[in-house]
Amino acid sequence: MAQEQTQAQRAAVAALLYGLRFGAAFSREDTDVLAGYLRESSFPAGTVVIQEGRRANSLAFIESGVATIQKEDAGAPERHIIDLARDAVIGEIAFFDDDPRSATVVAKTDVRLLVMTREDFDALAEVRPDLAIRVLFYIGRVLSRRLRQVSGRFVGLLA
Repeated sequence: MAQEQTQAQRAAVAALLYGLRFGAAFSREDTDVLAGYLRESSFPAGTVVIQEGRRANSLAFIESGVATIQKEDAGAPERHIIDLARDAVIGEIAFFDDDPRSATVVAKTDVRLLVMTREDFDALAEVRPDLAIRVLFYIGRVLSRRLRQVSGRFVGLLA
């Protein structure tokens, strides 16, 4: 494990995972293992969760609440992109490419996240490469769905 947890913390994270689509994509045993590589983090409404342009290498699963994704625009107010709620993944782009964050995420309501850093993922991959690959495929499906949505919107704007 990249980050040490008490048994109680791990059990609490596992209980939250069981209720998410991400957790449901794995066996109970695998979900229990995954819980050791995630940490719970909460943000009150109005708090910046991710700041565009900052370096980071973590992703998070929204366990509860609503987060607003917005894009900075030079000299203009931030542009609202989308609101995401329970089961959504945020921060996955920087998790993969290690570049600065591509958008800002603000807690629209109180938000609870399950966070996985790249170090946590790498530690998981050393111990359970099979499970790490399945995590990557899960996130890949999320990214594919988002790309399809964005492509559909883009085509709609051109029509």
